[in-house]
Amino acid sequence: MSIIARAGVALQALFGPLAEEAARVSGVIVRQRQFTARSLARTFVLGFLKKATASDEDLARLAAQAGTPVTPQAVDQRHTPAMVRFLKELFRLAVKQVVAADKALAPLLERFSSVCLLDSSTVVLPESLRREYPGCGGSYGGGAAALKLQTELDLRTGAVTHVEVEAGRQSDGRCGRQTARRGPGSLRVTDLGYFDLEVFADTGQAGEYYLSRLQFGTQVLSPAGAPLALLAWLALQRTRFVDEPVLLGQGRRLPARLVAWRVPAAAAQRRRRKVRAYARERYGKEPTAERLALCDWTVLVTNVPGERATPEEAVVLYRSRWQIELLFKRWKSQDRVALLRGSTVARQMVGVWARLLAALVRHWLVVTCAWGDASKSLAKVGEAVRDFVDRLLASLDAPPALRRVLEDLCAAVATTCRRNRRSKPGNFELLNDVTLLDY
Repeated sequence: MSIIARAGVALQALFGPLAEEAARVSGVIVRQRQFTARSLARTFVLGFLKKATASDEDLARLAAQAGTPVTPQAVDQRHTPAMVRFLKELFRLAVKQVVAADKALAPLLERFSSVCLLDSSTVVLPESLRREYPGCGGSYGGGAAALKLQTELDLRTGAVTHVEVEAGRQSDGRCGRQTARRGPGSLRVTDLGYFDLEVFADTGQAGEYYLSRLQFGTQVLSPAGAPLALLAWLALQRTRFVDEPVLLGQGRRLPARLVAWRVPAAAAQRRRRKVRAYARERYGKEPTAERLALCDWTVLVTNVPGERATPEEAVVLYRSRWQIELLFKRWKSQDRVALLRGSTVARQMVGVWARLLAALVRHWLVVTCAWGDASKSLAKVGEAVRDFVDRLLASLDAPPALRRVLEDLCAAVATTCRRNRRSKPGNFELLNDVTLLDY
C-alpha cells in the first residue's frame, strides 16, 4: 500500500468509525439533532487544522461544509465536558494509526529495523485541572496543572508511532515508554532525561540498540574494570573522535561503546553559560570545575557496534534527535496546541484536544508529501496543508476523490515549499552524507 493510500485510510478511519467509537465511549451524542459523531469530529479537528485560532463562526462555516449547517451559538454549546472526553478519546484512538513513508529517510537508517526518537513536550493546563494532571508548579501558580506528551518518532519513515499522555509532573526517566520493547534491531535515541543503565542493559538483552549522551557523574571504567578519570583520559586521546569500549557504572559495569569529540570553543562557552544558569536556579550555587570542563566535549554511549555505525555516523544519528524537537515546535507554533483560549475550562480543553488532533493529521500529511526530501521545509509543507482542508473535508467519504486530493497536495508541495538556503547542511543531508559533518 502506498503512502497516499495509507494516509487516506487513516483519515477515513479517524473521521469515520473512530469518531463514532469515541462518541460512544464519551457519551457526547445524547440525542442526535444536528451534529453526528463524524460531523462533530470533522468540524472541530479540520476547523482547527484550517485555522489554529478558529472562532465559533469559523467552525460553523466548516460544519456547513460537513453537512451540518449550524449557528455559531450551536458550536458554542458544544464546548462541554462531554466534548472534552470525546476529543480526548478520539486522540487516544488516532495515535494508534501509523502513517509511514514508503522508504527509509537514508541508507544509514536502513541498518536498523526502526530508529525511535523518544522525547516529551509539556502543555500547561488550567490550574483547576491540577488533580487530574498535576504539574511541576512554578511561580504564581504557573504550571500547577500540565500534561506531558511522551512521543516517539520513527526517523526512518517519519511515523509518529506512539504518543502517551501523562501528568506533567511525571519524569521522563519513569515514563511508561522507558521499558517499551521496539523489536530486535531497533535503535532508540534519547536525551539525558531518559538516561538509565538498567534500561540500557534491558535494551541490549532484547537485541535492541540505544544511543544517549553520557550523564555527568556516571562512573566510567576501562574494559578491565579500572576507574577512568574521564577528563584526563579524554585529553590523552589524539584522534578526532574517541571511540573506545568501556564499562558504565561502578556497580552495574555495563559494557558499552563510548564515542566522544571536542566541540568548538564557541559551542563550549554556550554550554557553560547554560550549565551555570541551571545550577544557580536549581541548586543556588556554581557548578563544579569538572562539570564546566566537560562542556568542551560531547560524550555519547551506545551498544551499536562499530561495523553498524562509525563514530561520524553515531554523531549524525544523535544529532537527528533534533527532528522530534522540531516536531514539537511545529505543534506549538503552527498548531498552537498549548493555546488556552476561552472563558471556561471546557472551552480551553476542547481547543487543546482538537488542536492536538489537528497537529497529528497535519503530520500525517507532511509525511505523505515530503518526508525525506531535503529540499523541502516541513514547516512550509504544514502551512500548505491548510489550503487543502476544504477539499479534504469534501472527499472524506469518497476514497477515489480523497486520493486525488492527496495527489494534488503532493503535486503542489513538489513545486513549492522549498527550504530556505542555508550555509550548513541540514539533518537530512548529513544522514545521507556524513562527510559533510563539520565537527
